[in-house]
Amino acid sequence: MWYPKIPQRFGDGPLPGGIWVAEEKVHGAHLALVSDGRTTRAAGRRGPLDEERLEAFFGVTRLWPALATAAAAAARAAGQDVILYGELAGGGYPHPRVPPVKDACPVQTGVWYSPDLVWLAFDGAIATSSGPRWMGRAELADLVAGVGLECVPLLGRGHRHKLAELTVDFPTLVPAALSLPALPGNRAEGYVLKPAGPWDTTERGPRPVVKVKHPEFAEDARYNGARPFVPPPGGVTGVPAWLLAAAVERLTPPRLDAARSKLGPAAGTAELVAEVVDDLLADLDDDLGGLPDPDRRHLAAALTPAARTLATLQGH
Repeated sequence: MWYPKIPQRFGDGPLPGGIWVAEEKVHGAHLALVSDGRTTRAAGRRGPLDEERLEAFFGVTRLWPALATAAAAAARAAGQDVILYGELAGGGYPHPRVPPVKDACPVQTGVWYSPDLVWLAFDGAIATSSGPRWMGRAELADLVAGVGLECVPLLGRGHRHKLAELTVDFPTLVPAALSLPALPGNRAEGYVLKPAGPWDTTERGPRPVVKVKHPEFAEDARYNGARPFVPPPGGVTGVPAWLLAAAVERLTPPRLDAARSKLGPAAGTAELVAEVVDDLLADLDDDLGGLPDPDRRHLAAALTPAARTLATLQGH
């Protein structure tokens, strides 16, 4: 289910009352996480991202094992297939006290969020046979926080006419949320207004959402200075994208349970994570008829943070 384009003005029909939210509009690249609780797929604004397209998507494969693991955990927690819509941002933070991250490139320029890539959820949907049910802000925030992810900053909550009076000229709130020092003149792109609660499109039709952008974004070249990302020859993680995807699909709760059963209840998290990764790589080695040592090392480095996330989410 593709995310509807957000207009800059409401349509002519009546708008619902009740409580609305205003959220910061992050200047990045649309990246949705689609999961059934077992596997996770990535989607951009124009459709699904296969392994090759994901590899070329601003270097996100460095984050993919952790994102895919978290999204699958979110679907299991929800008990249904979920789509987490988010913005991939960051990749540069020109502050003298913040060192750059090796091989990171800015997703967008003009608004600076983080030296490394960061993914921030701005919406979520439960896919049903009759249409999507949009999550409310609180529901989405609780769901993603429970799996170690974050939402875009919340600017306000209240009646729509009051939120519409918010100034569009304000500093981005993302760096402070990441405990980064402020940059002068680091203004947000704008904000988005939408109903605060869940919205069932089958019963209520399309959900009203509108964006309010800073006028300079349409005319200032500073906000459009990002260059196309070119993956390094060996891949962002040091292994081909298809191999990383195959490994991530094997990082599952049953594998973690098997490792816990093998090691016993006294095993620490680090020992458990190492066992999960070793078992996964051995499984992959058997399936492929051999896994070169360089690929094994690079995969272990890419998978270990995600395995640690899985262990934490499974209560270890």
